[in-house]
Amino acid sequence: MRTSTLLRAEEFARVAEVLGPCELVNGQIIPMSPGGFRHSKVTGRAFFLLEAHNQANRLGHVLAGEAGFIVRREPDTVRGADVAFISYRRLPKDSQVTGFLEVPPELIIEVLSDDTSWAEMEKKVGEYHAAGVELVWVLDPRTLTLRAYARGASPALLREADLASADPHVPGFACRVADFFAD
Repeated sequence: MRTSTLLRAEEFARVAEVLGPCELVNGQIIPMSPGGFRHSKVTGRAFFLLEAHNQANRLGHVLAGEAGFIVRREPDTVRGADVAFISYRRLPKDSQVTGFLEVPPELIIEVLSDDTSWAEMEKKVGEYHAAGVELVWVLDPRTLTLRAYARGASPALLREADLASADPHVPGFACRVADFFAD
């Protein structure tokens, strides 16, 4: 009988780049499909909007491209965030980070993929909250909506004309939901 060995985040970091898109969930490598056109476009737009606000206000770090974040230890789980914001208060400007992040971002933005169920996404949101992430926005390109999950609160569904505000987690950052889906 073959027993599987659970990987630690540090071991996963050494092999993740050559494996292609994947996450570590409870010590097991879980393959992910690459983002499609729509997913990539909405992710890029979310990064652009958040980074433009950050550049104007110098608030912290904005990360994209499935930034690896350790959400749990023993067994280790490393999730890849589409877009994340970490303030300089949580992670000082001159920090030298190697490997995956262990400091929880204040805001994570995920784009719902065609092959991801809401149940899977809500599990991921729960893991982010348990690790200390204050606010998770899930953008749904199919319905042009944003679900805002603030830690300790019920989720809020926002539509295209609605204003999404990340205050106080990202001071001053707000935009219309439609802005994430604009051409």
